[in-house]
Amino acid sequence: MRRLANHVLRTLARQVIQRYHPEVIGVTGSYGKTSTKEAIAAVLSSAYVVRQSARSYNNEFGVPFTILDVRPGRSGWQSVLRGLWFGLKYLVRASQPYPTVLVLEMGADRPGDIKTLTELTHINVAVLTGVGPTHLQRFSTVEAVLAEKSLLVTAVGERGWVALNGDDPRARSLSEVTPCRIISYGFDSGVAVRAVDAASSREESTGEWGLLVKIEFNQQQFTVFVPGVTGRHSAYAALAAVAVGAAYHLDVVEMVEGLRRYQPPPGRMRVLPGAFSTTLLDDSYNSSPDTCVAAVEALREFPAEHRRWAVLGDMAELGTAAEPAHRAIGQVVVDEQIDELVVIGQYGQASVAEALAQGLHREHTHTFSKPEETAEFLREHVQPGDVLLIKGSQAARMEKVTKALLADPSKAAELLVRQYGHWLAT
Repeated sequence: MRRLANHVLRTLARQVIQRYHPEVIGVTGSYGKTSTKEAIAAVLSSAYVVRQSARSYNNEFGVPFTILDVRPGRSGWQSVLRGLWFGLKYLVRASQPYPTVLVLEMGADRPGDIKTLTELTHINVAVLTGVGPTHLQRFSTVEAVLAEKSLLVTAVGERGWVALNGDDPRARSLSEVTPCRIISYGFDSGVAVRAVDAASSREESTGEWGLLVKIEFNQQQFTVFVPGVTGRHSAYAALAAVAVGAAYHLDVVEMVEGLRRYQPPPGRMRVLPGAFSTTLLDDSYNSSPDTCVAAVEALREFPAEHRRWAVLGDMAELGTAAEPAHRAIGQVVVDEQIDELVVIGQYGQASVAEALAQGLHREHTHTFSKPEETAEFLREHVQPGDVLLIKGSQAARMEKVTKALLADPSKAAELLVRQYGHWLAT
C-alpha cells in the first residue's frame, strides 16, 4: 500500500508540475538544507509567489507533499488522502492558483534518493550546501555521498543555475560536471557572493540576538541581519539566498528586506532565553562531525558572562567513523576553551576521553545516558550568565534538554523541534 500511495502521489506531482510550470529550486547537502531553503524562500518572496518544503519534508513522500500543498500535522494516511485531493483539484480546475516558485529540500539517506526526487520535476536552480561525513552506514564513504548529491547538479538544464558553497572543496568540485551557470558563495576570496564578516549581534530596539553579516557581491557591499541565530556557519543560509536572489535578478534592497523576514527553523543554532538567566544555543535538530565542530566554535565566539557549556548528544549513522569522530569533538572542546563538557549517549565517552587527554579537568566533564537526567543535572548546576550549546543527532532527542532549560517552557511548541505527534510520546 505504501508503494502504491507513493506511486500515485508521484504521478500527480509530476502532472501538476507539467500543468503549472513553476520555477523549481532544489536544495541538497549534508547540512544546512532546511535553513538554506527557508532563507531562499524569504528572499524570493519579495518578488514571487513562493512555496517551500514544510519542516524537513525532503524524501520520497515529502517532496510530492510540497508540490501538492500537503502541510504537516496530519497522520500518514491523512496526508496521502489530502495529497490526492489537492492533486486532482490542481489538475481538474485549470484556474487554480499555483506558486510561481517552488523551493524543494531534497535529502538522501541512501543511494538513489536524489535521482528519485529529481525525476519528479525539472530543476531550474540547484543549491549544494556542502558535503560531509553523513549517513555513512549506507554510503560507506564521503565520496559516495558526493556522487549522490551531484545528481541534483547534473539534473539542471543548460540554461539553469547552480549555487555552490565555495568554501567546501567537494561542493566546489561539482562546478566541473555541469555546463550551467555557476554562482558560488562563502567566505573565501574567490567566491561570487562573499561574507566579509559575520558576528553575533543584539538589536538594541528588540533585544533579539542574531547574526550580522557583511556581504560583497557584484562590486557592492551591504550588511544583513539574520535574526534569531548565531555562529559563523549560520551565515551560509543567507549567502545561498543572496546567490539565488542574484540569479533571479533581485536587487540588494529586496534581498536585505527578505532576510529580515527570515525565520530560522527550530533546532538550528537558535538563540533562546534560558532558565536562571542563562542563554541557550539550541542546535538540537541534528548533528554531524562538521556541524558539531562549527557549533562548538560558535559557542566559543558567543558572548558569555560566565561559563560555556557544550551539551552534546551522539552523532548517529557514522558507522566505523563514529568513535574517531567523537574523539575529535573532545579535542575541539579543549581547543576552543569550553568550560564544561556534557555528553549523552553511547559514544560521548570517546569525546570525554580525548578532552581529558588534552588537558580538560575531570570535574568539568559529565556523562549521562539519557537527556532527561542530563536536564535534571543542568538545572541544578547552571548559573546566571552561563551559555549552553545543546546539540545532537535526532536519535539523541536533545530538544528534551532544551525544553527543560527554557525560560518559558510554554513556548516549546513554537521554538523547538519535534513538538508534535509521536515525538511527544517517546
